[in-house]
Amino acid sequence: MTTIGQLARRTRESVKTLRYWTDLGLLAAERGANGYRYYGAGAAERAQFIRGAQALGLTLREIGDVLDAREHEHPPCQEAREVLVRHLRDVRERLAQWTRLEAELAERLAWAEAHPRPACEGEGCVYLADPSAACPGAAA
Repeated sequence: MTTIGQLARRTRESVKTLRYWTDLGLLAAERGANGYRYYGAGAAERAQFIRGAQALGLTLREIGDVLDAREHEHPPCQEAREVLVRHLRDVRERLAQWTRLEAELAERLAWAEAHPRPACEGEGCVYLADPSAACPGAAA
C-alpha cells in the first residue's frame, strides 16, 4: 500500500489532485486506522492514465465512464472511441473557428496599418469595430 504523499511523488501529481480524483471515484483508496488514504499497486498507473486522458481533452466524467466500463469487466474500447470521435469533431470545429478569427484579425490589422489615424466618431475604436460600419469611409 502507498500513502498519498508517496503516490504524489511517484506520479508527480499534487496531493490535492489525487484527493480530488479519489473523491470523484477515479482512484480507489482505503482508509487506515489513522484516517490516511492508502492506494493499491495499480494507483500510479491509473493516475497516469487519468492525466494522459485529460491531455487528450477528456473530462473527468468521460474518464470515469471509460474506467467504469473497464471495472465492469469489458474492454472500454467502444466508449473510448466514441469519446475520441466527439473530441476530434470538437477540435476540428474549434480549429475552424480559430482559422476564421485569425483571418478576421489579420484583415483588421492590415486595415489599421493602412489607416494609422482614422477619423472616427462614436464609442470604442474603429480598429475593433466593423470597419464598414464604424465610421464613414472606414471600409476604404
